[in-house]
Amino acid sequence: MPPRAALLQALLVGVCLPVSPSAFEVLPNESSFGATITGLDVSRLLEGVSPDFDRATIPKHVADVATSVKRALHEHRYLHFPLQDGLTWETQLAFLQLFGHAYDESSHVNRKSWKGEKDARVAVFSNNPEHGLVGVGVEGFHSDGNVVPIPHAATLLYCESTIAGGNTLLVPLNEVHARLDPALIDGVNFASAHVPGLEHPLAYHHPSSGRQTLFFGLGALSGLYSRHNVTMTQEETDAVTGAIESAIDEVGVHTHEWDAGSLLMLDNLALAHKASAGTQATSDPDALRILRRVTLAGKRKLARRDPVTFASAAKRCDDSVCLVSLARYTRNEEGPGDFPGVEESREICRMALHESADLATLPTKEHARMAGEVVEEVGEPHWILGEEWAGQESVQWPGLEGADEWAGEYPWHSSSGQPNDCDGPGSEPCIFVGPGGNWFDFACAPKTAEGVTPGPEITWGDARRMFDIHPLCVVPRELVEDGGMGGRRGEEL
Repeated sequence: MPPRAALLQALLVGVCLPVSPSAFEVLPNESSFGATITGLDVSRLLEGVSPDFDRATIPKHVADVATSVKRALHEHRYLHFPLQDGLTWETQLAFLQLFGHAYDESSHVNRKSWKGEKDARVAVFSNNPEHGLVGVGVEGFHSDGNVVPIPHAATLLYCESTIAGGNTLLVPLNEVHARLDPALIDGVNFASAHVPGLEHPLAYHHPSSGRQTLFFGLGALSGLYSRHNVTMTQEETDAVTGAIESAIDEVGVHTHEWDAGSLLMLDNLALAHKASAGTQATSDPDALRILRRVTLAGKRKLARRDPVTFASAAKRCDDSVCLVSLARYTRNEEGPGDFPGVEESREICRMALHESADLATLPTKEHARMAGEVVEEVGEPHWILGEEWAGQESVQWPGLEGADEWAGEYPWHSSSGQPNDCDGPGSEPCIFVGPGGNWFDFACAPKTAEGVTPGPEITWGDARRMFDIHPLCVVPRELVEDGGMGGRRGEEL
């Protein structure tokens, strides 16, 4: 049964599509790799929204959808949005830009522009040169952006028209990594065949999930790799790429069969993909494959986890967990104003420390005391994972069952009137720990409104100035004690 027909049959026998364009359901694949999103009409969700919208004007329900989709993407690694018939390139681009900024597709050195291009950020691929670029993505398994210094974070593909056998092949990289000999890939960098001197770590930790992953482009995309900054021979490079190809065969390849009107979102750093040979079929002149692609620009260069990050960080531990400052990791040398929000800080905890790390919650007074000591040692504000409910005397802690220890008597910074929602009711639901271990409410990311400072203005010591907010992470103590993060053992804390 064709995939579209199978989906429609599944919907008819028991899955009801919500009426709201922003309500949706995530249906994981049986393999645990990938998921289908049902009930989300992207065109209705973004009706009237231009690709270059003002982020300050996006309604909360739309922003909430983006947050939920991003979480699902990092959990499942790719998301299939079926039945998106009539999705325009403008709406596809706007949807992608809910998650950040689109990359200029025309700046890839190994790709020509197409005469029918509507926007430099939107690439069009086809099996017919009159309808798009041909021969794209068939070189070998790869992650997108392997010819740029900062690879893409995500890829969003929309199918206008499809042909039999015009499939996209996907493979999960955490599983591929697990099948490689650690000694073979230790210190190895992927090198681009198209950009001399451009390298990326072959094995590293995903910047959002913290999972082990890989970055490469096989076939004609691969140059001579390096190990510990020494260029490898062709034979040595072939040994690595051959091992990767064998691991891919062991893991197994998922084949995505396209339907016209379907949308596919890839976590570009969690999987590798390639276009099947059938995507270029031209035997039937009436069979036309047209795929639109937009890519999400990455935020930082790929990097291996630094074992010094934990050892050198300000931290406090009890018998079960450690609270760790990542101020040294996120501090902006160019000055304050550009700092990670709450969701990005959660990702940074996982990437820099361990996939089980997260922003700290402080439902107990002992953990609040520990957090206060860390913050005072660093001398800068730190995010925690709690939500202040405007008009209520409670803080919501994700994952906490039952009441916290505070009975409403939280250590708010009373002299500044905290919590104060200074930009209006509900405008500052997130929380950071500041001077003296006191708590402050704030927007969940840097503020962008005209005339407003991005970060909080605080009096700390004898001076008042604007501060950045850094992640305060929590990790299980046993990970420290067994050296799981490359840090010092527990007895040395």
